[in-house]
Amino acid sequence: MTVTEDIRDIFSILHDETISAWTGDKNLLTLTVDCEYLAERIDKTFDKFYIELINVDKLELDPWTNPIDLPTIVKTEYADIFKAELEILSADIKEGVVVITCNQHDTSFDYCGGNLTISCRTIKVYDQNKNELTIDQFGEICKNYWDEWSKK
Repeated sequence: MTVTEDIRDIFSILHDETISAWTGDKNLLTLTVDCEYLAERIDKTFDKFYIELINVDKLELDPWTNPIDLPTIVKTEYADIFKAELEILSADIKEGVVVITCNQHDTSFDYCGGNLTISCRTIKVYDQNKNELTIDQFGEICKNYWDEWSKK
């Protein structure tokens, strides 16, 4: 597995969830992703995960302007990218980087979502207590949730 595939897989697992906060810089960027239904499988009191992006090569948001005829300005400053909460819809690999399709529901912004492009050297997932999860462990938590859900 490549780092690019890891990034895609992590954000795919977190689809329909929200990037609610960020901290750090291109050397170490930590995203907070609210995902109660998976987090509480680790501990009933948990409602989020932390995603660490280490040595970020590329991080930008190509917004979907609202109204649509506004000029599109690609956001490259982390404070601008994450000013609004971004809801993760899907993640795909395009031209060697991961493109995450996001919704954005706050109507006070002039865009309603966009494509978040991420490329970094390493990605790590942590539970709410900052215990690292392997991609396999994270995937297993998700798989078990959906297996149980499908039996309901």
